[in-house]
Amino acid sequence: MEAEAEKIERHPSPPTPLHAPASPVRSAAKDAAAPATPAAPPTPAPARAAEAPAGRPAAAKRGYLVVGVVALTILAGAGGYVLVTAGEETTDDAQVAADVVPVGTRVSGQIVKVNIEENQLVKKGDVLAEIDSADYAARARQAEAEVATAAAQAAAADAQEQVVEATSKGGLMSARAMVSGSSAGVSSATAQTEAARAALTRAEVDAKKAELDLRRVRELHQANAVAPQAVDDAQASYDSAQAAAAQARAQLVLAEQSKNSALAQVSEAQGHLNQSAPVEAQIATAHAQADLAHARVDSAKAALELARLQLGYTTIVAPGDGIASRLSVHLGQMVNAGQPVIELVPTATYLVANFKETQLGKMRAGQRAEITVDAFPGRKLEGKVESLSGGTGSSFALLPADNATGNFVKVVQRVPVRVAWVNLPAAVAMRVGLSADVTVDVGR
Repeated sequence: MEAEAEKIERHPSPPTPLHAPASPVRSAAKDAAAPATPAAPPTPAPARAAEAPAGRPAAAKRGYLVVGVVALTILAGAGGYVLVTAGEETTDDAQVAADVVPVGTRVSGQIVKVNIEENQLVKKGDVLAEIDSADYAARARQAEAEVATAAAQAAAADAQEQVVEATSKGGLMSARAMVSGSSAGVSSATAQTEAARAALTRAEVDAKKAELDLRRVRELHQANAVAPQAVDDAQASYDSAQAAAAQARAQLVLAEQSKNSALAQVSEAQGHLNQSAPVEAQIATAHAQADLAHARVDSAKAALELARLQLGYTTIVAPGDGIASRLSVHLGQMVNAGQPVIELVPTATYLVANFKETQLGKMRAGQRAEITVDAFPGRKLEGKVESLSGGTGSSFALLPADNATGNFVKVVQRVPVRVAWVNLPAAVAMRVGLSADVTVDVGR
């Protein structure tokens, strides 16, 4: 132990430095950055201990300078970014969109021909597929026959209307004439009756006179005052007067019967007149029948048009230019009305950019937009704001949020903004659904 104490006294330990030595990583970095120098001869330990306090303050100053330069660079970059992007609103929540049109069948039947392939470019009016049209062609021919039948019935009704009109008016005039003639016959029969009655009265007077003359002659004959011939003449005059009276009675009866017949004819003629009097009603009825026949013609024509439309619907055509995607029918397949055939994606596209509600304060329609599409990296495209949606995206959701119930957590909403292309190169083929970044210059 004494020997160890002597060794400690003979080699005292170096004094403790005031600053902690640099970290091994920093020392390694400094060594790597410093230029290569010839190796110095080893310095005794007491000399290195004396030089360390003098080099540490310089190294600390260099570290502070580096930190300051880095901080200034960051601040300058942030300031430059703020200056460059001032008046711009950017979002990466944007997609290429188009007015996709689902094309479906309008009649049912069997597919007999498919003229396109999946994702084929089609033009407006191109035939996409065809449905068996035999049934619909037969219905069209049947409808044509029904139109012809209805037209014939309408023509007959028109002719019948003219006949009814002429018959009704003629019947009315005939009835009036019959009434007038019957009335004249009644007047004539009345006059004949009066004449017969007067003749009867005269005949009865003559018969009475003849009877008196006969009686007087008989009395004179009994008194032998006259010859028998006088009695015979008186008797003949009496018999003649009685016959004339009987004839007059018969004529009176005949005249009265004629008068009664004339009166009956007047009643019959008046009945015909009353029956023929509603001429306008009869004509109106015939006209209504004609109108009904013409209405049936119109109905048959409408049925014919519908049949022809259904026959035309068996040919499925493209409603516009675009790409026929999602082809869902094939040869021989049975389809129903309304069944989708393709999704027609128009070649004219646009962008839907979903900006935060905090970015819309200065955004207006017509502002310039810069667009980059992920499918075409490094290529900047031009556009302009076309319109802003009337509501946020969540407002049009199937189940919109109801913030009046439960706990409320405020979430920044996004509003769809429609952006139109400006001078889109023809070589750039946009596809619906592609992601894009959109920057709108709201400072203008």
